[in-house]
Amino acid sequence: MIEAPQRGGGSPELETRHRVRVRAVATAIADQPVIARRFEVPAEVELRGTVRRRKGSPQLPKPARERAEHHPLLAVLVLAVELAVLAGALWAPIFKVTSVKVTGTRLLDSAQVVKAADVSQSIFILNGDAVAARVRSLPWVESVKVTTALPASVRIAVTEWAPMARVLRGGAEYALAAQGASLRLTPSQAASLGSVPLLVDLRPTSLQTAVSARLMSVLGSAASRFPSVFGVHVVAYEWDQTGTFALWTSAGWEAVLGDLSTPGAITAIPGQLSALSVLRSALDFAHPTFGYVDLEDTAAPAVGGTPGLPSQVSSALLSTFAH
Repeated sequence: MIEAPQRGGGSPELETRHRVRVRAVATAIADQPVIARRFEVPAEVELRGTVRRRKGSPQLPKPARERAEHHPLLAVLVLAVELAVLAGALWAPIFKVTSVKVTGTRLLDSAQVVKAADVSQSIFILNGDAVAARVRSLPWVESVKVTTALPASVRIAVTEWAPMARVLRGGAEYALAAQGASLRLTPSQAASLGSVPLLVDLRPTSLQTAVSARLMSVLGSAASRFPSVFGVHVVAYEWDQTGTFALWTSAGWEAVLGDLSTPGAITAIPGQLSALSVLRSALDFAHPTFGYVDLEDTAAPAVGGTPGLPSQVSSALLSTFAH
């Protein structure tokens, strides 16, 4: 117990002792450990939350109401309307193909192309790839492009094979392409191809074979260079009775290539024509005094004869022009 100092003064010693005791008590109080208060809940007590909102706390948005589902009958009606509109577009007379334009035909008949195309349906269900495939099945068609335009127009652009030669067989005339395609010609078509070399096949039936695409490609390439290299045109190809093959020119001389049925004979043609071009300094190909140049031996070509188309070639050419 702390004694209060006596009023009216006291001895200095007593005051000193009093101060010392007060400091000791204060120090003891300050040094005592502080024990935190704990909030304990008995096990049998159940805690429950409160819905009371504190002032100033954010308020969560209310959950959105779920949309009411569409009535099944309404969905069916919408689908029915859409199908009716689609059916109207597909089968309406205004969208049925009524105009078919064919371009690029020279030897083929446009009506034949339209018939093969078979485009009588609605323009909305027209399959351009299928139409092109049907037209390509024609014997003289190289490629086809099909385009459409509303409300009912179709355009078919045809690319035909380029004729490399004409051939007379069995009383009929055919056009031959470099890729092996062939087309029987009408008299008017044959007349329009007067500048295309005529292939005269005089071989016996036992020796006659189909003209290969490879041979047509080589001959077509060679004929295209004759005007610039030799100053003349190739007017005919001739297979004689022995099977010897030759090129006849507009100046009346022939380049004899030999038997093309032997292995490697077609491959050797460009080399034979190169040997022929070497003779330009010695021979006047545009105004010849010779009738043939035999190229079967390219190391020693033989030159002889007199210029002029043989009767079998000239008659074949005349019969073509007579058409």
